[in-house]
Amino acid sequence: MPGILPMKVIKVGVNAQTRIAQACDRCRSKKIRCDGVRPCCSQCSNVGFECKTSDKLSRRAFPRGYTESLEERVRSLESEVRELKDLLDEKDEKIDMLSRIHSQSSYPIQLPSPRRPSVTPQDSATSKDEPDPDETFKVQQSPYLLGEGTDSYFAGTSSGRTFIEAFKIKVAESGRSKSDINTELLLASSLRRRLSDALSTPATPVVWKAPPRMVSDQLINIFFQEWAPMFPVLHKPTFLTLYEKYVADPDSVADKAEIAQLNLVFGVAALSSGTRASEDLSSFESQWKSALDTIINENCMATLQALILAQLYAIQLGDLTRLLTYKGLATSLSARLGLHQSQKRFALGTLTCETRKKVFWSLYTVDCFTSVILGLPKHIKNDDVHCEYPVDADDEYVTERGFQPTLPGESTRVSSALALFKAARILSKVLEEVFPAKASYDLSLKKLSELSDELDSWQSSLAPHLRLQF
Repeated sequence: MPGILPMKVIKVGVNAQTRIAQACDRCRSKKIRCDGVRPCCSQCSNVGFECKTSDKLSRRAFPRGYTESLEERVRSLESEVRELKDLLDEKDEKIDMLSRIHSQSSYPIQLPSPRRPSVTPQDSATSKDEPDPDETFKVQQSPYLLGEGTDSYFAGTSSGRTFIEAFKIKVAESGRSKSDINTELLLASSLRRRLSDALSTPATPVVWKAPPRMVSDQLINIFFQEWAPMFPVLHKPTFLTLYEKYVADPDSVADKAEIAQLNLVFGVAALSSGTRASEDLSSFESQWKSALDTIINENCMATLQALILAQLYAIQLGDLTRLLTYKGLATSLSARLGLHQSQKRFALGTLTCETRKKVFWSLYTVDCFTSVILGLPKHIKNDDVHCEYPVDADDEYVTERGFQPTLPGESTRVSSALALFKAARILSKVLEEVFPAKASYDLSLKKLSELSDELDSWQSSLAPHLRLQF
């Protein structure tokens, strides 16, 4: 009907001219101007033709710059596709490198690639009862024996030597010479050789002496700020009382276990500080070694605490031989003292019970991390561990009678150790599942994913003051 405005009108140009957004079928086929009047345009009305409009527009007219915005979006999507392609290429290179590392395996390694075609429903139905070949792959440990002759010793895949060999292969493939890179500097054994040369002195009688008060105070602060929050082996108030007695009159401290603990604390702090003196370090080492040799056969908590501190010292020094010795003695003594058992079973005071928990979990954590360094099995098995975690309370608030009240909402120093203990439990599972003591084994990608999820869950559960924000 004439006079009824068209449904959609678009303004064209600066003169406010208008045209309809959709012509009828007849005007469009004749390529004549349609005024868009509904229900019948003027052109169709003049010839008595039924006016129809198929494929009606349901959208509004395009705004200015619409085409340019589409082009910009296309360019952005193309850029993202190129970045994803580079990531996929990098992942494929890593998968190929892993395949070459384990090429000695008697079974072909099949790792999942993001470029492999997806499984069809028919294939998934037929393979429902059969394990997916991509779910596991074969791993064969490289037979690394270090040293020569009968004195050679074994280093497993977690020791880092496998990664160093893979790095050498990658360097060779890039066309560079492997002789230009000294990978021995990355290993603890070379560190031990350099430090032993610096500390080596002729065998002389042990001189029992205390360091200058200014030096010892600095070392005590370093230890309780950097090491004690992660490895709460010593009860801080008890040790500080011993320290004050020692610096006031060194001759009044005659107990060899106490002397070993004091000099081990000095030594551990000296190694971790940037300004360590060889003379002081040699004095600390000679004193604690002599004292520890004296009490090594005593089955008591003080000996175990000294053995754990000695492991921390050996780790920093790179002395893997002594590390193995102290580790074996410590884990055996821990089992002898029943630290792996539930401490609720024993009628002990609160301070004694909490100290036993902290010492055990510090030893457990050291056992896990040193197993990674050495490439050897853990000494403490998870099935044997029934000891509870320590209570989240600092040493100053723990007595034999119970726990003293603390300020609500205040973070504790021992919370760092608790987080590390829980991370060590995950690391222990990784060592058992990913680096078992077998020459050849099947590694499940599903298990790797579960361990990764468990680690992510541990990270998300960290207290705010323990999280690193990047």
